[in-house]
Formats: sequence, C-alpha cells, structure tokens
Amino acid sequence: MHLPAVRDRLIPLLERGLLATCAIVDLEILYSARNAEDHARGRSVRRGFDWLPLTDEMGERAIEVQGLLAQSGDHRRASLADLLIAATAERHGAVVLHYDADYDGIAKVTGQSVEWVVEQGSVP
Repeated sequence: MHLPAVRDRLIPLLERGLLATCAIVDLEILYSARNAEDHARGRSVRRGFDWLPLTDEMGERAIEVQGLLAQSGDHRRASLADLLIAATAERHGAVVLHYDADYDGIAKVTGQSVEWVVEQGSVP
C-alpha cells in the first residue's frame, strides 16, 4: 500500500478482519509485482484476508449483469475482471471497496453495496 490515504483507510479494516479478496482481485494486484520475491510477499500478505471463492454461479451472474449493462449500451464499460469481482462480492454479501467508477455503474444495475476506498479523483 504505497498511497498514504489508501493505507490509512485499509489498515483499520485489515486489523479488524474486515477485508476479503478473491482470485481475480489477487491476480490483478499481484500482476504489478516487480519480481518473484515481491509477488511472494504480496501473496503472503493477501493470505491474511478472508477468501471469497469464485464459482460458476458467479460467472453466470457476471454474464447476466453484462447483459443488464448492454440494455443501456454500457456493457463495454465494465471490464471482465470488474464484473467477476462484483458478482463474487454480491453473492458473498460483501461490499466492493474500490477506486474505479465502473463499480458504480455495475451497482446501478445490481443494487449491491460499493464504496470508494478514498474520494474519487483524490489519487493521482
């Protein structure tokens, strides 16, 4: 966590055991590892989070939500990863803590809980 505002928001949640992750989130975060050591360190930290399994049902829900977004022409706005992450969180009753306006668009059609990790536009 390199940005102080993000770190300040996440640390208390982590300390209270309120952060969860799934395979897609971990893949996205670990993609930015600089080397094998950095990847292993990041993976070790993420093992401290609750694990939300991604199932076929969640894949089906992501496709369904993409179809709902297509009704307004917004289906290309949300990435495949965002759709799968949102579907996983929705099915597990978790809030999506994010810094990506696409989740707000997804939430408009799903009604699920999403929240900006820090104020939109505050991270350079």
